[in-house]
Amino acid sequence: QVLADLAGDAKTLEKCMQELSTPERIASDLQKLEQYPNWTREELPCLMRCLASEKGWFDIVANKWRLEELTEDLGADVYNYCRFELLRKSRDGCSYAYRGLRCLKQAELHAGTSLSTLLQCSRQLNATNVELLQYSKLKAKEPIPCLFQCFADAMAFYDSEGNWRLSNWQQAFGPSRHENSSQEEKPTKQDYSGCRLSGMEREEAKDKCTWMYQEYKCWERTNGNYFEPESKET
Repeated sequence: QVLADLAGDAKTLEKCMQELSTPERIASDLQKLEQYPNWTREELPCLMRCLASEKGWFDIVANKWRLEELTEDLGADVYNYCRFELLRKSRDGCSYAYRGLRCLKQAELHAGTSLSTLLQCSRQLNATNVELLQYSKLKAKEPIPCLFQCFADAMAFYDSEGNWRLSNWQQAFGPSRHENSSQEEKPTKQDYSGCRLSGMEREEAKDKCTWMYQEYKCWERTNGNYFEPESKET
């Protein structure tokens, strides 16, 4: 895994530490670096931006991610998981790079699990790869009936009362379109409260698969993704 070894790339790390640390601080900075997996904020300012730049993923002068290079190195699934975070520009390039790398690290952990779970559900429902690819087009009618229910159950999207476990949705799909965790601005969270159907609406739906897919469509719409209208059969 590329990101898991990022802080362990001795040559790159040494170069960045020489740029950012001082002889007086180097011992304490190395101690902070040892705790990298437990960081909740960047303990060594601008280190992640330097590392990402050295990997060819981040353009410091333009203050933007090199999306093509990043996708080539890490894969489309990892990029798609973090696409909103990588495009959420910030004046503070160091914070921007740190948030992006933190997301990419999460993506390596969770994007693969989401994909493998989806494929497992697809096999259980005897679906073809062609049918599975229809999900990327965001169809109004679920291409593979009950696939999302299988996926949601496996990923524990709902508790026993039918309430959303929002953190599990976010872990499976990645950061939301309008979510903001930048220190420059007041943190904001995406509001999905309108996506959960009422008990009556769920009861009136054709079945559980139908209302679950309807709630999933609301998740996508809230993130700015819109579904193709259902085609009329002739």
